[in-house]
Amino acid sequence: MSRAIKVTSDQMNSMLEYYANFLQYQENSHIIARARTENAVITFYSTNTVLFQGISELTEYSYWAEKWGLKTTKANEEAKSLYENLSVIGSDEVGTGDYFGPIVVCSTFVSKEQIPQLKQLGVKDSKLLTDEAINEIAYKIKDLITYSLLVLSPEKINSLNQTNQDNFNFIKAFLHNCAINSILKKLHNVKYDAIIIDEFTPKEKYFQYLNNHPQVEKNITMVPNGEKAHVAVAAASVLARAAFLQELKKMSQQWQVELLKGASNMVDKQAIALVKKYGFKTLSKVAKMKFANTERVYDYFNSHKSSVNE
Repeated sequence: MSRAIKVTSDQMNSMLEYYANFLQYQENSHIIARARTENAVITFYSTNTVLFQGISELTEYSYWAEKWGLKTTKANEEAKSLYENLSVIGSDEVGTGDYFGPIVVCSTFVSKEQIPQLKQLGVKDSKLLTDEAINEIAYKIKDLITYSLLVLSPEKINSLNQTNQDNFNFIKAFLHNCAINSILKKLHNVKYDAIIIDEFTPKEKYFQYLNNHPQVEKNITMVPNGEKAHVAVAAASVLARAAFLQELKKMSQQWQVELLKGASNMVDKQAIALVKKYGFKTLSKVAKMKFANTERVYDYFNSHKSSVNE
């Protein structure tokens, strides 16, 4: 989680003095400095906004809010005001709510000069767009911006989930880190102001998932509803969803059925029909086996004593 407060210049100077031993000053016109304590990161912005993140963010935030009687701003609203006009790398994932199909992560770089054009093209959170609009917008923007796209098949997801029990968060952390490192290589020396990931887990937990990885990008910010904070995250959402739809279409053609999105009862019925036609082994090739849908499919066959191919 993260919390933010608005302070006066005198209050800002007082805070900077308080955290003097932890400060790292930034070569950035928007960020004055960051204080990295043992369990928190406090970012001081030129707009006189202070953002608290980390395990003890509530403790640090509460101290100053109580000291000066300050009102807070919701983190995602504050993030939008902080980042929306900056050059940002944004990262988002899709497919984690869909029983069928892959998980797709996309990271994009959008410079501040590109923001108006992307907004004019209709870029926003893919959950607010129809499939047709997603495909149309993705086609328009894929040659305009730098991006990195990673697709993880259901078979690979299922093999990874056998050794990692924490749902999909381990997988998502791994893919986000890979996509971000990939786009940083593509950018070379191009300057950016921030790296924003649409928050799916606390920041400290994100880094725990990456403990065994040799190259972890540390300079990231987790923002709830990141698509609203910056168009780069929204663009990542659109490109990832377009890739997901394309992969789902390929799988549908392979298995001669239009695979459904989501994880509803209708998806259960479709999974049951697939098993009846092709056997249980088919599920691991098209579906994420950790979903509750799988248990319901097995329950159906157990209750109906149906004979299917293994």
